[in-house]
Amino acid sequence: MSNIQTKTGINILLTIFLICGLCAAGHAGQKAVIATVSPDYESGAHALASVEPLGGPRDIQTNLAPTGSDITVTAFGEYFYRLERSGAHNISKYHVNAPTEVIWQYSTEGRDENSNPHDIVFVNSEKAYLLRYGSDTAWIVNPSAETEDAFKTGELDLSAYADTDGVPEMHSGMVVGDRLFITLQRVDYSAGFSDVEYNTPYVAVFDTKTDEEIDVLDCGCEMKGIEIPEITNLGAIQYLDVTDRIYVQGMGDYDQTEGAPMGGIVRIDPDTYETDVVLRDDFSVYGAVTGMVVVSETKGYFIGYAGWGDNTLYTFDPGCDTGCGIGPVPGFENISIAGMESGAYTDENGMAWICVQSQENPRVDILNPADDTIDESLSTELNPLKVAFTGSGTNDDGSGDDDGTGDDDGEEADDDGGSSSSGCFIGGLK
Repeated sequence: MSNIQTKTGINILLTIFLICGLCAAGHAGQKAVIATVSPDYESGAHALASVEPLGGPRDIQTNLAPTGSDITVTAFGEYFYRLERSGAHNISKYHVNAPTEVIWQYSTEGRDENSNPHDIVFVNSEKAYLLRYGSDTAWIVNPSAETEDAFKTGELDLSAYADTDGVPEMHSGMVVGDRLFITLQRVDYSAGFSDVEYNTPYVAVFDTKTDEEIDVLDCGCEMKGIEIPEITNLGAIQYLDVTDRIYVQGMGDYDQTEGAPMGGIVRIDPDTYETDVVLRDDFSVYGAVTGMVVVSETKGYFIGYAGWGDNTLYTFDPGCDTGCGIGPVPGFENISIAGMESGAYTDENGMAWICVQSQENPRVDILNPADDTIDESLSTELNPLKVAFTGSGTNDDGSGDDDGTGDDDGEEADDDGGSSSSGCFIGGLK
């Protein structure tokens, strides 16, 4: 009898060790995918870095799969996706363990020309939304499709938001629960890039189960979404679970003169769709707000643009209504920091990855928000543009970090998020 008990005990222990080993391996597996560009903007590539260990040294592979310069990246689960924009108009899928091997590459054009893909927003491994900046329709796609014919499964019609140039300039998006939020810049380029008109932007909201647009005011208006009259030229969008709020950043038009279209950060209640301003551009203090990441309910970062190559990383309090808690981060003053997309991103450990561009030392500085010290700097060879994290948003119900930028609340993700610290429960203990 004792032999049977001993064997049973050994089997249980082996099972526990195996499960914990698999869980630990899953935790160690989160990677950072970085879109990079040459200083002359003639070429681009992606890089792949490990998120662990804290304090370094982290591993990084650079200059992978060289291509054109107008690229961005996103990730879901163990896969990442590279979107090639103007001049290419395609999306490619890679596995994190084979970062140079294309699983598939599909066109984003369809019946359009110059579709200019800007983002792909995931519901689960078989459903996502492809945002096409140069079109008035977003695509519903199957990221697991094995053929190009099976990739596109439907469309979202956003033509009601189009301005004189014929498109609404959809840029970024995210899923909160069963709703999709899409930023629509509504920048009118019909008169050319030298005479741009900035119309009032919107955030369109769709039901991810029915793919029907939600009339947020129940007004029967042609434009059913959330009007954002306070800022223009929308960029980053992020949801923070701990505050149950969406944060949207706008860049304005960079023209730091009186009367110029303004940028800033707006907070949205995802249930009532009410908006309020967190902060606005301040050309006398920090310039235009060109990037943003919210780390916790009391701390976020934004990029202040004073001029080309003259940017400063600032802290701010995302829970404040009057732009409080603003201050420059030492060591990140008057340097070139990538904006437009966001410029800063948080991993599963709550570390903020800052894209620093430099002719001599292009790098990602990994910042500890607890004290604003650099945990490690990773040389990227080419200038970093955007960071996405594999292992994010892995739940098939679409919960967790749906924009692929790490855990939304700046803490370790838990069971309702994408990646957990271990994701392993044994005997009621975690």
